[in-house]
Amino acid sequence: MPLQLRTLDTFDDPHQALSAYVASDLAAFGEPMAAAELAVKAQLVDPGRFVLAEWDDEPVGGAGSHALELTLPGGATVPAAAISDVGVAPTHRRRGILTALMRAQLVALAAEGTPVAVLHASEGAIYRRYGYGACTRWRHLRVDARRVQFRDDSPDPGGSLHLLQIDEAHDTCAQVHDAVRRRVTGGLSRPASWWPAVLGEVDVYLGGVAGHLVMVHRDTTGRADGYAIYKVDQDWSRGQANHVVSVWELVGVTTDVEVALWRALVEHDLVATVTGQIAVDHPLFDVAVDGRQVGADWDQDLLWARPLDVCAVLSARRYGAPGHLVLAVEDAFLPEVGGTFELIVDDSGAGECRRTDADPQVHLQMSELGSVLLGGTSWRRLSRAGRVRVASAGVADMADAMFLVDPLPWCWVRF
Repeated sequence: MPLQLRTLDTFDDPHQALSAYVASDLAAFGEPMAAAELAVKAQLVDPGRFVLAEWDDEPVGGAGSHALELTLPGGATVPAAAISDVGVAPTHRRRGILTALMRAQLVALAAEGTPVAVLHASEGAIYRRYGYGACTRWRHLRVDARRVQFRDDSPDPGGSLHLLQIDEAHDTCAQVHDAVRRRVTGGLSRPASWWPAVLGEVDVYLGGVAGHLVMVHRDTTGRADGYAIYKVDQDWSRGQANHVVSVWELVGVTTDVEVALWRALVEHDLVATVTGQIAVDHPLFDVAVDGRQVGADWDQDLLWARPLDVCAVLSARRYGAPGHLVLAVEDAFLPEVGGTFELIVDDSGAGECRRTDADPQVHLQMSELGSVLLGGTSWRRLSRAGRVRVASAGVADMADAMFLVDPLPWCWVRF
C-alpha cells in the first residue's frame, strides 16, 4: 500500500520529520515554510501526537493534536485533544489520506481514554463526516472609535489599567488566562510552552506578531484580572491619524473587566477603528449608546467538538433543569463510540449517562451531539432543520431546558 502513517517520534530524526510535516501541512494551505515558523512549531509539538502521512515515502500531509483541558457547563474540566495542523498536499487529494489520518487519530485518542476532541475547521463542510459538530461561535468586531459612545451607567469594575512589556507579561497573562478559562464554558487550557509563541514575533495561527502590546487590568487589591494583547497599526494618510487597533486576545475574569479593557482601547488617542474577536452575546454591544457603532465584519463557528466517550462527557457537565433523555447516537465513522444512551439529570443539575437498551426519544448523529455538548446550540433548532429527530416537540423543549447555557459558550484559544 503506498500510504503510510507514522508518528514523528518513530523517525530516526524527529526534527527532520517535523520539518517534513510542517512543509507538507503549509503546502496544503498554499504557504511556504519559513525557518522561524519551524522553530516555533518545534517548541509546541509533542512528536508522539503528530502523525505524518507518506505516499510512496513522500511526505504528503498530517494531523496532530495537543493535550488540553476543556471547560464544560458548570465548571468541570475534561481532557480534550485539540486537533491541529491537519492538511493534505494539493498533489495528493482525493486519495483517502485525510480519512485515514482522522480514523487513526480518533481511534488512538479513544483507546487512550480521551473523552472529546476539538478543532477549528478551515472549511465548514469537512469535519461533520468525522463526527465533529460546531459548538461555539465568535464575532469579528469593528468599532468606530470616533463615533461610539458608552452609557453613563455602564458597569464599572473599578481597579486600574497598566501597560506591560512583553517579557514581563508571560506569567501575568498565563495566570489570568487560566483563571478565566476555568470559569467560561468552552474555555481551553494553554500550556506554559505556548506563551512565548502567543506573545512572540513569529506569526503563527495560535498567536505571535511583531509589535504586540499588552494592557492589563488590576482589581482594587492590585491583582491582575484581565488583559488585552493588541497592536496599533498606524495610518497617517490624508494628514491625520486614522490608526487601527487590532486586538488579538482580550479576556477578563468578569465581562465588566473585559468592557473596561475594550473601552480603554476604543478611547486610545489617534485611533479611528478597533477590531478583534469577541463572544457573540458579549455585553459590549449593549453598553454602547448606539450598538451599530460596535459593528461586526462577520460571525461564524469557531470550536468544533467530537465526543469519544459519550457517557463521560455528558456525565461531567452540569445542566439547567432536571430531565430524562434517551439518545440514539449514530456514529458512522466510529460505530463503537455510538449507541443508545440514557441521561438522567436530578434537581441539582448533576447528570448521569449510561448505555441502555431503552427506546430512544431522540435520534441524532455524533456531530449533532458535538454541537449541543456545550449548550450553545438549540435542540429545537436542530430538530426544525431535520438534523435531530425527536419523539415529540416536548422532548426538544426538555432537552433545551437541560442543555442550553447563559452566557453562550466561548472559546478564544487558537491551536
